[in-house]
Amino acid sequence: MDDRCPADRFLDHGRWVRAPRRSADRTLVLEHLAARVLAPGEWLTEAEVTDRIAPLTDDPVRLRRDLVEAGLLGRRADGSTYWRERQTAHDDERGALPSPDDVWWP
Repeated sequence: MDDRCPADRFLDHGRWVRAPRRSADRTLVLEHLAARVLAPGEWLTEAEVTDRIAPLTDDPVRLRRDLVEAGLLGRRADGSTYWRERQTAHDDERGALPSPDDVWWP
């Protein structure tokens, strides 16, 4: 049985290498990557989010922006803090970040 995520066809060893043409595929990939960047209930600084995204793409700033625009990551108006806006089906996949035990709200 193959437990690979359908988003894997756009990734090369976990890195986003091919942008999907279809909107549904783009959403699939962004949700998949969001589950690997920030866990639900976790808050990070902009630098921390960018550091986590860097291994996933050649353009971490662009991916961070895409995740925010897709409604997967939220951010304060000054860009200082980021969080997951919603859970996705990818949160239960192997490689997804677990929710922190101690959720805090800055």
